[in-house]
Amino acid sequence: MALVSGRKIMKKNTLIPISLILRQCVSVLVTLSLLFTLVPVSVYAEAKVNDDDLDAINLGAVWHVPDEGCSPNSNPTGGGGTNPDVPAPVGAANTDYAGNPILTQGQLDLIQMNSGIYQQAAQTVDIPWQIIAVVHLRETGLGRKNPANGQGIYQFVDKRGGPYPAGDVTEAEFLRQTNFVAQFLRGKVAASYPQNRTLTAASPSPEAVKDLFFSYNGRSGKYAQQATVAGFDPATQGYEGSPYVMNKADAKRDPNVNKTTWGQVKRDFGPIEYPANQGHGAFVVYASLSGISVTSSGTDTCVATDPNSPGPAVDPNAPIRQKIVALAQQELALWQNGTLKPGTGYKKYSQGRAENWCADFTSWIYNQAGKPLSNTKDGNVPAVTTQMQIGKQTGRWRDKSGYTPAPGDIVVRKNGQSHVNLVVSVSGTWPSGTMVTIGGNQGGGGGGFNASKVTTYSEPLTNGGITGYVSAE
Repeated sequence: MALVSGRKIMKKNTLIPISLILRQCVSVLVTLSLLFTLVPVSVYAEAKVNDDDLDAINLGAVWHVPDEGCSPNSNPTGGGGTNPDVPAPVGAANTDYAGNPILTQGQLDLIQMNSGIYQQAAQTVDIPWQIIAVVHLRETGLGRKNPANGQGIYQFVDKRGGPYPAGDVTEAEFLRQTNFVAQFLRGKVAASYPQNRTLTAASPSPEAVKDLFFSYNGRSGKYAQQATVAGFDPATQGYEGSPYVMNKADAKRDPNVNKTTWGQVKRDFGPIEYPANQGHGAFVVYASLSGISVTSSGTDTCVATDPNSPGPAVDPNAPIRQKIVALAQQELALWQNGTLKPGTGYKKYSQGRAENWCADFTSWIYNQAGKPLSNTKDGNVPAVTTQMQIGKQTGRWRDKSGYTPAPGDIVVRKNGQSHVNLVVSVSGTWPSGTMVTIGGNQGGGGGGFNASKVTTYSEPLTNGGITGYVSAE
């Protein structure tokens, strides 16, 4: 159970004892030593973007801009408005999407004190030490004492690895129990979805870590179905619906926000009850300790292909245009084979938002390819106009007239409609040539963005709807 620490507010001009100052300095130093290698979690805020704001976006300010009618249809459905699923600004890795602390100072101090044991045990099974720290927190609050129930520090219900006599344990016994739980966790990797069974300390993909926590907690099918609430595929991303794993990862999975749609099994063999409990999910705590984004669909500028992709992994050393095309083709295949479906699949690109999503798709592809359009989370730029402006600001804008596009370019349409998609192949040159494109939020007709999907089609370079292109290079 999470520890709660309170702080007294000192009135102005109150004399502070030197001993208190020294204790505070020591506390700060301990915290810095723990977080020395951590990278702050990405932060978010909503705003409208105009030309004057574009420099701020390119320099790393974080925005959410509703997509302005992104659609290949003549009557696109509108989007926009305030979205509760977009996190508010936060200031450090130890805060959740809503700006609330994840770990108390006391918990950070205990993790620092125990970190040598965690690391020693983790090295023997090749997993990140932070996974063990999270399990220790969840089971016995980071203590070095066997509870009276005989299940040990890591609370094995069947008492395996015991006996565990109640009371404080020695350093050697703490290491023995930590080695035992490390072996147990390594064994649970085999129960993960096939694409997540390659977890190592050197390559701990977020999906594999989530999957391991899901296995540790029992892999309930009830939670797999709840994953659809957050826009994930229950067949391959069931962990996204588990409060044990993902509680308070975002607004959709916050029991204080979604009191009737985000629940938890609170009794043995019982149903899901609403709302879920208040504690942060295991992966949310792990992300805080590891300095990674909680809800990342990709990592910074690394090439990260979808784990459900039916094709081979994209070569990270391939030219950027080749990577963009390969990723677009892989996503198209996921829609064509039914892995991703209208109404839910698009939220993979929109960070869970319900909106017109053609620009979400193109910016997601660019980020996965290692060419993010901006420094926002996952390189997300959900407005067509903003993508066009970024092209002009970066010298990569190409007017339609006289230009023969290249694979990987973003096609921008602002002539009576607002839409973007990606060039995947070109035949001939301007003005007689043709091109094949892949794009999101297409083919929905009157059903709007919820009925849309990723599709492909061919068109002439002189198509009247085209305004120009954002070149990939």
